[in-house]
Amino acid sequence: MTTPPPPNTPPWPTRHPRYTGVTDPLPPRRRRWLHTAADIALAIGLLMIDAIAPLIAFAFGLDAAGYTMFDPAADNSSVSLTRPFAYVAVVAGIVLISAFLLFMARAIISSGVQVLAGLVLVLVTIIGMHDADRKAHPQPTPTSPSINPGALCRSGGDNSECGGS
Repeated sequence: MTTPPPPNTPPWPTRHPRYTGVTDPLPPRRRRWLHTAADIALAIGLLMIDAIAPLIAFAFGLDAAGYTMFDPAADNSSVSLTRPFAYVAVVAGIVLISAFLLFMARAIISSGVQVLAGLVLVLVTIIGMHDADRKAHPQPTPTSPSINPGALCRSGGDNSECGGS
């Protein structure tokens, strides 16, 4: 004769099928690496996207900044390039975030390529923003008539080293 189950017990097993007891816990599951060929193919595909996306973002940034692209009579000299480079900076941030996600997914080659592409985009953004800011705010030229370039001393020594003496 069988004993009935205790009251309020579910009809299905309540423990994991591979779990054998308290002294024998489940073995840790390791995540598998992405196959090398698939990782390289993913890296090449993402690199193509990384080349096209900043160009599209830059074009959208130019449009947002008021640049008229297909009008030869338009005066675009006053348009600042800071906004287009800010759009490229957003793309660079997305590329670096994707590199982290690829690293977490154990696609090491793709992650490394994304990090390099992201750093290149960050460098291009910094150089472009610096250049755009320099062109938007040029340094004023000195207009003081009291400075005679020939009278300036070369090394700060005595008067024999000065050009005007």
